[in-house]
Amino acid sequence: MTRIHISARDRIVEAAATVWAADPSATLDVVAQRAGVGRATLHRHFPSRAALIRTAALEGIAALAAALDAATLGQRKPAEALDALINILVPFGDRLHFLLVTGELIDDPDLAAAEAAVNASIRQLLDAAAAAGVLRNDLPAAWRFRALEALLYAAWTAVAAGEIARLDAPELVRDPFRRGFGTTPASPAAR
Repeated sequence: MTRIHISARDRIVEAAATVWAADPSATLDVVAQRAGVGRATLHRHFPSRAALIRTAALEGIAALAAALDAATLGQRKPAEALDALINILVPFGDRLHFLLVTGELIDDPDLAAAEAAVNASIRQLLDAAAAAGVLRNDLPAAWRFRALEALLYAAWTAVAAGEIARLDAPELVRDPFRRGFGTTPASPAAR
């Protein structure tokens, strides 16, 4: 069995996302400890808290964009693509939940552009599902998107708080979304 080596930099970025999702006010010392590095190592890679937050955010969104691209959702049937979308988005709570509870990057244009690109691909998939009759098209497209976003937030926070099991979270998002916005109930196979 080969062992994968994760660089100190990557461990710091991963630790930052995890730590700040649970406690947005956590110090860099807490992040360094979680990453298994010293404060000097952390500062060698990231000169400030803001630099680390920005890097964690941009890399998390880039990883999500890559996962969405790799899934080739546009080449799938709309119902299958919708389920796959949720299966991709829910686990990204580990990497992106902290963005919802930290305010440091509100005006960052690079982050806004990266988020807009991911959101556009999600909206496009939701619109395609509505056009295909998988989702109701009598509701505003923005409402579909915001409802999915709210269910994802609920899943991410519940998993982080230990209130629901990580493996149950995708279905706990998919079922109410498909029941509320779908034209037919969620299929038994998706349950």
